[in-house]
Amino acid sequence: MRPTAAVPPRPEPGERQKRVLIIEDEPLIVLDLTAILKELGCEVCAVAGTAGEAVEAAARHEPDLILADIRLPGPKDGIEAVKTIQAARRTPVLFVTSNWRELRARGLADAMAIGKPFLPSVLRQAIRTVLNNEP
Repeated sequence: MRPTAAVPPRPEPGERQKRVLIIEDEPLIVLDLTAILKELGCEVCAVAGTAGEAVEAAARHEPDLILADIRLPGPKDGIEAVKTIQAARRTPVLFVTSNWRELRARGLADAMAIGKPFLPSVLRQAIRTVLNNEP
């Protein structure tokens, strides 16, 4: 028997699904993230492959959680996108990246992050943790 998750697998009747913005430019990783989020009863409200797309999507969809990679194509990266988004609206963020050391170098040592490649169980637990610590 599996232990009870802190975040229920599906929202209670009348409760809105948690909306998640994925900032990631690799299609296979987006598929993995989407599948795991759906298992947790979350809705992927948007997927952004660049920092600019991420900022626009966050403003339009007002997500409850952001899963963000750091390295993105274009002049701005995932860290810059997240900082811009959070300047307008505080949103919990989980960085999913192979460049997690970059967070410390850029003053985000306390940011929640998991490394790539990730184990689905580790990602599920990290998402639960971030969602349960939201303000």
